[in-house]
Amino acid sequence: MTTWMAGLMMMSVNVVMAQEANLVRSISVTGTVEAKTAPDQIVWRVSLQDTDKVMRAAKVRSDERVKAVVQLREKLGIGEGDIETGTVSIRREYERDGQGRRGAFSHFVVSRLVTIRQRDLSRFDEFLDSLVSSTEMEVSFSYQSSEIREVRAAARLDALRAARKKAAAMAETVGASLGRVLTINEHPPGEGNRTSVFSNAMHSVSTPSVDLATETFVPGAINVSVTVYATFELE
Repeated sequence: MTTWMAGLMMMSVNVVMAQEANLVRSISVTGTVEAKTAPDQIVWRVSLQDTDKVMRAAKVRSDERVKAVVQLREKLGIGEGDIETGTVSIRREYERDGQGRRGAFSHFVVSRLVTIRQRDLSRFDEFLDSLVSSTEMEVSFSYQSSEIREVRAAARLDALRAARKKAAAMAETVGASLGRVLTINEHPPGEGNRTSVFSNAMHSVSTPSVDLATETFVPGAINVSVTVYATFELE
């Protein structure tokens, strides 16, 4: 065996031994917590749409509809920052044949979206009746909570505690003990540095049930689910 080959083998052995010496036994787990919070706001989304062969005519009618909705501000006591009119969207529509191929020009479509935040849930019916009586529209709503950030922050810490408890139990089963934490992440492994408005915490509103006696909506709870990914050293 030549000297350089022997030296190469010795170097390879040393590298393997160094890698084994630096190897850290670890355990990776997830902790998930689901919390609930009561909604204290309703967000209304009012869709307004007008059509006409003349663009200006459609735009004028659209402006009138938006004005009718905005005028509800005083009647309903809507705060200055709780009503927002979206930008105007204007598009051309064309006739279509049986195969979907475009034909002659049909009309213009002018669309607007008005968003209203209602802070008194007990006035649901009053808001709904006033909206649908003001002008022709499509309207939808969703429940929200002003405390969603605080609820999510508390759930995140509870999820981390759950992850640690799970890791400790798993380590004990194989005769090991839990050491220092190596990594904590709110995003699944492999997602890199992608960010999201709501991080990994998802929230949804349960479908409101209907009170059959009074025919009014009863708001459900907002569910907040948070998952934390953690890796701990094993001793």
